Amino acid sequence: MTLSMTCSRPRVLYVEDEVIVALDVADGLADELGFEVRVAHNLTAAFRLVESETFDFALLDMNLGHGERSTELGHKLAAAGTHVVFASGYNRNEIDEIANFQLIEKPFLLDDIRSAFGSAVG
Repeated sequence: MTLSMTCSRPRVLYVEDEVIVALDVADGLADELGFEVRVAHNLTAAFRLVESETFDFALLDMNLGHGERSTELGHKLAAAGTHVVFASGYNRNEIDEIANFQLIEKPFLLDDIRSAFGSAVG
């Protein structure tokens, strides 16, 4: 995996439908983990960002409400070389379609994200 050439900080796409949660986590991703963060609250916005930008990492809420699931987006990002981590209130045994991906169970801490993304984060 190579970091984006457009900035000195790794870029992360964070997809979360709950705005308050998204704001809090996005602040931590930027301030504590050193990411350049782009946030989307639904799949339409997320796919729009993916079409116009590249990301080193993605943190994707599994269930985005209104029946939306981020699995297709995760597979697309991974195929493009993005390190994808899913977040869900469900445990791994309940989610077959992301068996090859890392999963952080909600509620999570920034240390969980740091561990999932590995040594590339501060």
